Amino acid sequence: MKKMLFGVCLLSLAGCASSPDTTFSQATPGCKSSTTEVNGKPVTTQFCIKTIAFKPSQYRVTVNDQMLFNGTDFQRVAFTQTIKEGPTKGGCDELMELQSKGSKTAPLNQLPAELVAGCRITADAAGNSQAFSKDAECDKVFYKSLVSLLGKVMPVEVARQCTVSVGEQRVFDQRFDF
Repeated sequence: MKKMLFGVCLLSLAGCASSPDTTFSQATPGCKSSTTEVNGKPVTTQFCIKTIAFKPSQYRVTVNDQMLFNGTDFQRVAFTQTIKEGPTKGGCDELMELQSKGSKTAPLNQLPAELVAGCRITADAAGNSQAFSKDAECDKVFYKSLVSLLGKVMPVEVARQCTVSVGEQRVFDQRFDF
């Protein structure tokens, strides 16, 4: 009886150890990869994002199968790490639109000047605001400037622009649309 119980425990542990990671296999917006040469050697980067309703999105970033980042966007996604190919850094910026009623982008002249300047928001031909990158500089003014627009304008994330560099060379620069 003890041998059988031990055998069942061993088999169940072996099954757990060999099960593949399917966290990102059906993820939305999914995984993207790129291969670039760094110092004459191929470098393959895989960047995965899985959005979860009403929760922080999950991220996994690898370079040549070495984990660079595995976490959520509860805070800004930014990372630095040294791997065998050299020092790496990367992260994601949100691409935002400020929408007024009817899913139209808000007129640029109705937005606070501090927000327009801090987030480098530009206008289209009709004078409406265009999508902009909510990077670290924009974060400094974004929420404070939106307080005066509550009920008039709604920020909507339309995409994420994600990058990874090895040394000074960019090895991944792609957009994930939502």
